[in-house]
Amino acid sequence: MEDEVLGTDSNEETFELLNAEEETEVLELPDEKKERGEKNSGQKEDSDEETEEEGSEEGEEDELKEIEEELKRAEKTDEEDEDINELVTPVRRKDILAKYPKLFKDFPYLEKAYYREQQFTEVFPTIKDARVSAEKAQILDNTERQIMSGDISSVLRAAREESQEAFNKIADNYLPALRKADQQAYYHVLGGVIKDTIITMVKEGKSLGEQGAPLTAAANILNQFVFGSQNFQPHQPLSRSNPQEDQRQNAYQEEERQRIYTQFEGVKTDLQGRADNVLKSTIDGHIDPKGTMTDYVKNHAAKEAFTNLETLLQKDARFRSILDKLWEKAFQSKFDKTSTEKIKAAYLSKAKTLLPSVIKKARNDAMKGQSRREREEDTEMAPKKGPIKSGRPQTPSSGKYKSAKDIPRNMSTLDVLMKD
Repeated sequence: MEDEVLGTDSNEETFELLNAEEETEVLELPDEKKERGEKNSGQKEDSDEETEEEGSEEGEEDELKEIEEELKRAEKTDEEDEDINELVTPVRRKDILAKYPKLFKDFPYLEKAYYREQQFTEVFPTIKDARVSAEKAQILDNTERQIMSGDISSVLRAAREESQEAFNKIADNYLPALRKADQQAYYHVLGGVIKDTIITMVKEGKSLGEQGAPLTAAANILNQFVFGSQNFQPHQPLSRSNPQEDQRQNAYQEEERQRIYTQFEGVKTDLQGRADNVLKSTIDGHIDPKGTMTDYVKNHAAKEAFTNLETLLQKDARFRSILDKLWEKAFQSKFDKTSTEKIKAAYLSKAKTLLPSVIKKARNDAMKGQSRREREEDTEMAPKKGPIKSGRPQTPSSGKYKSAKDIPRNMSTLDVLMKD
């Protein structure tokens, strides 16, 4: 897949697609449709509205608890629940429909999941078995690529690290096993070893001078005995490929892989940016429907909702596997318009199912924090009362003047108040 050559036309088509949308898209959430239906149906009686508000508050609390539990589960991806791996006898489809006749009609996905789970369990009884099989399949794929490339050194190193005794058995049985598989290849390997021996004997004989003449003669005899000729021929690879051609081919493939990866990173970054803009705009449009938040609180709540949404999307292993499959198809189709649109649609579709609960949780947390801050501000702004002084308070009527008639005409109000 990675070795395919991508044309420039498909590349330009991809980026034209990504740059075609000028206005930011906003998702229409399920609760928004409900609110519109309530507005169109007219006003209801006060008692009915109170009942609806109580029901909506209870439903909101349930959804908030659900999203909080989902966030907690997302943080514990490495911890595996033992109950998940327990084998449970599946319920028959007939029994399900007897209790819920319209279940599969209202939710077609559940019917597909029902049969898929049955087929899955036949192959992998538990989730742990499936994970182990997936890891082994990946190891097998890597081993196959190494063997097909002609280099099994990493395979041998892995066997030695896993078990030294197993590695020793491989070394003992390598040549006999090669002879059973292909005698020509077996003699070819032995011929290489013998030619290395002859070369070593000749070098050693030359280094000894006259004393090494017998060793050089013995090397000639060994060459004539094994290969039937006095002329020495260097060892040649059994494969007919040209090393220089192989090197050029490997360099070309590596360059092609780098180019495809660069294009993939560009498309992925652009798609992710546009999807994030849609989600942020949707959150901003629904986080404060009544306009009761301050700008600071609203921005903080929107960021919290987006962060929680990203966490849930990243921790959803099944959803990530679906995206991986879509990206594989995008590679195969050279990142054309259809494949990239499917990736974006899948991402936004999954996010749309999580957004209502995520937004409600962030809104609830923000409103609680805002109410607490407002109470603290009211407490700080309230007038502080000092201690009450002891003694009888003075009033304008205190002193010897009991009424206005008793006050002299030439006396001011201040004199009256200061009079004992």
